Amino acid sequence: MQNRFKKQLQLQNVKMDGSVNFHANGNINFYPCPWENDKQVTRGGLVETRGKLAIDPDGTSVFKAYRENTGPRRQLLYSTRHAVVEANHPIYRSDRKNPTRRLDLENIYVTFKFPRNLGLALTKVLFQEEADEVLSYFKTRKEETVWE
Repeated sequence: MQNRFKKQLQLQNVKMDGSVNFHANGNINFYPCPWENDKQVTRGGLVETRGKLAIDPDGTSVFKAYRENTGPRRQLLYSTRHAVVEANHPIYRSDRKNPTRRLDLENIYVTFKFPRNLGLALTKVLFQEEADEVLSYFKTRKEETVWE
């Protein structure tokens, strides 16, 4: 049987006086008062919970309301009646001085979805027509995609 115990993130229940700062971007910072410096909250080091809360050993905590770079993973480029052409967003190498695009991680996805009640012969004909339409779109597509 597998152990399903939760890892204890804090040493014990701790009550502290402190101040709370609310930011315009949705983040919330919790700062303990100076007379609470002798209390230790975590076992040492920064602890990040499953939510978006980060707790320092001295009790300073940050709740991040939103994750950066979120949103849809793919952007719709082209669609037909039964096909969708999507591309994932560009990924840059994390070099602050010279960020370069990781072209090896960028992909184009083509998805065909046909209803089952069309039958095999009609599905093959529709697939061939829409595949030709998607391939003609690829031929007219520019190298660089303008992202929204």
